[in-house]
Amino acid sequence: MKKSEVVLTQYSPLMAVDAKLIGSDGELGETPRVYALCRCGESDAKPMCDGTHARVEFSGEREDSDKPALEYYEGKQITIVYDRYLCMGAGYCGELEAVFGTHDAPKYEPDAGSPEEIIATIKKCPSGALTYMIDGKHAKDYFDETCIVVEKDGPLHCQGEIELKDDQDSDGLLPDADHYTLCRCGGSKKKPLCDGSHEENGFRG
Repeated sequence: MKKSEVVLTQYSPLMAVDAKLIGSDGELGETPRVYALCRCGESDAKPMCDGTHARVEFSGEREDSDKPALEYYEGKQITIVYDRYLCMGAGYCGELEAVFGTHDAPKYEPDAGSPEEIIATIKKCPSGALTYMIDGKHAKDYFDETCIVVEKDGPLHCQGEIELKDDQDSDGLLPDADHYTLCRCGGSKKKPLCDGSHEENGFRG
């Protein structure tokens, strides 16, 4: 089986290799074995690259590489594991407010909900910022299928076994999991990872 990869440099688009692409409409796109995805936010052919990054002199240099240690919130039946660096503010955790609080007042109370509720909520987290442990086992791989999913007006969701290769050692910042999110608005300070900047800069695509 061919290995799926995303390969890039600071000044290039995202080059996807042997990765299925699911559009924001939920449909499987027809792509060649290697294809280029926009990450400058300016392409007229989103999600595909049209070369605009060269004209606008896009730089994908990462501004924030300060990744803190994992945080563990231990409950009686389940432990919530939080990678603060990876959070891109998707907001699904806020659906279980008793456990995770709100965007403005976050908290982590694993005994305030059932393990089933917490697991279901954590599995909605696209960036890998939230995972969980039960009986000492860290559960962090959730996807049977390998693909890249385009979020409308948002990032790229890399799911399954997709290796990230670039010239900034970004793979060292990824979650120890089978999913992560990549910026395509051009505004993230944690490039190539998404930090939620698309919500602030009005990205559409």
